[in-house]
Amino acid sequence: MRNFTLLAVFTLLLAGCNRDPYQVQNPDPNHTHVDFALWIEGEKIDLSGDEFMSGLSTDEHTHDEEGEYHHQYLHLHDGNGHVMHSHKPGQTLRTFFESLGFAFSKDGLNVCIQAPGKSRVCEDEAMHRNWIFIVNGEKKPFLDIEYAFQDLDKVLIVLSKTDDGDEHPEAWGYWEQMTDDACLYSKRCPWRGDPPTENCVADPAVPCVAPLD
Repeated sequence: MRNFTLLAVFTLLLAGCNRDPYQVQNPDPNHTHVDFALWIEGEKIDLSGDEFMSGLSTDEHTHDEEGEYHHQYLHLHDGNGHVMHSHKPGQTLRTFFESLGFAFSKDGLNVCIQAPGKSRVCEDEAMHRNWIFIVNGEKKPFLDIEYAFQDLDKVLIVLSKTDDGDEHPEAWGYWEQMTDDACLYSKRCPWRGDPPTENCVADPAVPCVAPLD
């Protein structure tokens, strides 16, 4: 009996250390968040600058009025360049990146991306330079930039010159560096504390989805 009690206590403690944020409901399902990172040839693209931000989510006098955001439904806030905010379901990665000034194109069959202020870069099979696209720990066979992300997704995009074969250790090394902050902003891991005040979560009177025409 004593051994059973100890086992039960250990199981409860273990469960407490491995709480799954997906078990907690987002109080505003129209306001979702995604951890993401983009690496190009060993450089992590920094999107924490003011030019990529859409006002301050903690500003009590603003709710991202027109003119202070890049996109009506997609934002970065408060100098945080690794958590995207979506205020409407069904938004895609392409729409998000394009709202920040990224350009997508093709050179033949090769996908190319031009980050703001940088030269265009393309994948090239002959040079063993490929886009690696990982969503929630699953490697996609191609850069599915039209992917419609969901709350708490983790998205990694890597352009690597290294000839890693099918294992892509460089990309998985970057995956290990991914942040896990989307659940904080979506209030789905409350044991980590309160997130910064955000308009759509903090004020239910402010709609995240534009009214239907």
